[in-house]
Amino acid sequence: MGTRTYRTVLIGAGNVASFLKENVNSPFEVLAVGGRNRNCPIPKDADIYIISVSDKAISAVAEELKDVNGLVVHTAGSVPMDVLPQTRRGVLYPLQTITKGRKLTPLRVPFYIEANQEPDLDLLRSLAEAMGSTAMRMDSNRRRYLHLAAVFCCNFVNRLYGITAELLAEQDIPFNVMLPLIHETADKMDELMPRDAQTGPAVRWDEEVMSQQMSLLDDERRQIYQLLSKSIRDDKLRLEKD
Repeated sequence: MGTRTYRTVLIGAGNVASFLKENVNSPFEVLAVGGRNRNCPIPKDADIYIISVSDKAISAVAEELKDVNGLVVHTAGSVPMDVLPQTRRGVLYPLQTITKGRKLTPLRVPFYIEANQEPDLDLLRSLAEAMGSTAMRMDSNRRRYLHLAAVFCCNFVNRLYGITAELLAEQDIPFNVMLPLIHETADKMDELMPRDAQTGPAVRWDEEVMSQQMSLLDDERRQIYQLLSKSIRDDKLRLEKD
């Protein structure tokens, strides 16, 4: 890419925008202009415009950029690239849970990229690599399934951590007693497929233990317990049938 500097406008103030602002490196120069409700104008002569706002706000921000000549991308997992009306458009989606204020090395943040022009795909790949990250090409249709899968393995799992913390707190047990179990469960994914690592009363269909445990739960938690237990059991039966 030579010694050229690529002026990069970052529009957003959330978790992903903060991560990008901290980690984008030379030859890309970040000009952060704040979130959707910013007061400062957007430069019109930049090389790249990164829209990192809520999904529902992407189209409105993109409309503000209709006259720019640079590459315009968004960072959303479930929003198609073609929501952007620009001639040069793309997606820079980080597959990671990012929390503002928590240090995260870019090596652990793979990007899934898309662009409607091949040179711009190379530009996005260079942007990711300049951060010390990796970039893989993926179209909008496949990316929405990637994002859906991420919701299951991250967002839903985190809510289960929340329920775990609530149950423990009710008995004055600190949440950190679960950390060895949480870490080992995650570590096994480096070597095993999830169904091969499954343990617990549901996979054995130990109805006596399950009944005892459900008696300790309120209605909402009991429904979650029953739904997940049935899913575990059904998956085992499908495996045995195959």
